[in-house]
Amino acid sequence: MHQDISRYELIEDIISDLTAFVKSDAILYLSKDSYSEAEYDRMLKGIKDDLVTRFKQREE
Repeated sequence: MHQDISRYELIEDIISDLTAFVKSDAILYLSKDSYSEAEYDRMLKGIKDDLVTRFKQREE
């Protein structure tokens, strides 16, 4: 099932996702002193992968 959304809805969704990503990254960065570098990198990669998955789901 393919749902068409308006260009404005798509822009709003992308802005919302990017805002959530930036907030998550900022929180993670500010608390990174309590994590090892490997843990920080793993969590940041997870956040990025989640954002990519959201974009791909909208394309379907």
